[in-house]
Amino acid sequence: SEHDEERQQIRSRLSESLRNDREQWWATKAKEMGKAAAIGNTRQLYILIKGTGINKSSVSQTISEKDDTLICSQSSPLERWAEHFREQLSWSSATLQLPSIPGQCEWNIEVGPPNLAEVQKAIVNLKRGRAAGPDRFAPEVFKEGG
Repeated sequence: SEHDEERQQIRSRLSESLRNDREQWWATKAKEMGKAAAIGNTRQLYILIKGTGINKSSVSQTISEKDDTLICSQSSPLERWAEHFREQLSWSSATLQLPSIPGQCEWNIEVGPPNLAEVQKAIVNLKRGRAAGPDRFAPEVFKEGG
């Protein structure tokens, strides 16, 4: 059309202007970062570096009812959050859901001193070259009749 050449010139000037602005912005940021680094201001340097990155989108403030209808009023989202967390945190106690356990059976355990066969078996199983036990006797003392 009759204005295509004019549009092309405007688009070209706009692109060049944007490129120059971007280069100037980066040059300014680089100088600010250099100053912050030179004086050792790591906090300011971090803020400047973070400011040059991609901004992450924040969490959506849209909240819906259980039937997926959007909540539009100011107080309803708080009520919905309260309802949600009541449902999440109001479980019945796990101990109430366990079946009852019958009384414990009795264990017949010999707690008296060991007999001669048990002592001999323990001495045979002792390993040589080990560190002394809590009684401060090395296994060789028992193994060789010390």
